[in-house]
Formats: sequence, structure tokens, C-alpha cells
Amino acid sequence: MKKTLLISVFACIALSFSLEAMAQDKASGKERKGIEKHEKMLNKDLEKKAIKEARKEAKKLTKEGFKVLVGKLPLDKQLENSWQKQVELTTDGNPYWYVASSRAIGGNQSSAQLQATNAAKIDLAGQIQTKVSQLIEAKVANDDMGQQEAASLSSVVASSKSVISANLGRTIPLVEIYRTLENNNVEVMVTVGYSADAATKAGIKAIREELAKKSEELAKELDKLGY
Repeated sequence: MKKTLLISVFACIALSFSLEAMAQDKASGKERKGIEKHEKMLNKDLEKKAIKEARKEAKKLTKEGFKVLVGKLPLDKQLENSWQKQVELTTDGNPYWYVASSRAIGGNQSSAQLQATNAAKIDLAGQIQTKVSQLIEAKVANDDMGQQEAASLSSVVASSKSVISANLGRTIPLVEIYRTLENNNVEVMVTVGYSADAATKAGIKAIREELAKKSEELAKELDKLGY
């Protein structure tokens, strides 16, 4: 899938829902219900756009020779499911899922699929790392934390991608397709999803364990984030 398209979709989402969030802060009663109803309409509109783009992408990949694994959903349905999850939002406008895609080439289907899945998990870990960094930066800014403690937090978070990836639970496979190349190698494309809430909890837990190796008191600071 084209990253530029995904970025533009999420940019629109972020802009639309940041404005909605500001409006909700001032609204109550009937006004709040009206805003929530409008949010659902925005979600449906984005979902329709995602389905439309997914069907285009399915045709393109089919022409490129990609096929679905035995027993899996048709390609267009897999992509629709994946793209719907990419625009599925919570009521406060945050992504409900983390979604990542990757391609890999191997001598056989199994090795290529393993490589692609691992790469997608690392991508997911990077997204989680960014979210946890934002939470911790906000905490550091709001708390009267010493410079050394703040530096330790930032240092651990900055090097936490591999730790988070290793501590992720089972990801949800959304797209699993393959094609045989002219040299008989196999190219596999996978897209995986992970609940944003569960992912953030897993990320904070992994970072907390790393922090505890340095200072249990510092690790306890993460418990205050509410995850």
C-alpha cells in the first residue's frame, strides 16, 4: 500500500478530530450528542473511502500476480478489512488500531512470510514507541521531575523499539498474500493489526521493566500514566 496515501488519510483524520475534540471540551448535553453523532458520520465517510481505495489496490495487486493463501479471505476482502481498521477511531478521535504492512522475498513462502511479519511487527513497535514517548513527554512536562530522571526516561524510550517488539503479543493478520517471481523466489506481503490500547499497555510494560533495571522508583513513575 502506498505510504503517502496512508499518511494523507491519517493527516485528515488528525485534523478533523482535533477540531472535534476542541468542540467537545465546550459542549454538553444535546451539543455533545450532536458532536458524537457527527463523529460517527465522519467515521462512516472515511470507511467508505477506505473500501473504495482498497478495491482499487486489490485490482492492482492481482494484476501484479499476487494470490491469497489457501483458506484465507479473497484479496479485496482482506484489504477492505485492513483499510477499515486503519480509519477506525475511538470516540475521542484516536486510532483504535495500530496497522503495519511489509513485503519480503525469500527462497520459499514460509521464510518470506516470517521476514515480512517480523518487519511489520518492528513497524508496529515504532508506532507504539512514538505514542509512549508522547505520553512520557507530557508527564515529564507536567511533573516536577529532575533533569537526570527525565533524561533516563527519554534514554530508555529512545532505545525501546526492539524491546517493545519482543514483548508484543499475537498480532492480528489482516492481509497475507504472495506471488512467485521469475527466479522462483517468493514475495510475500503482510499487513498486521494490534489494538492501540493493548499495544500502548504492552509498550509501557516493556519500558517499565527496562527502567526497573536502573531504578524501581523511576519505573513507578510510569504507573501514574494510567495504563
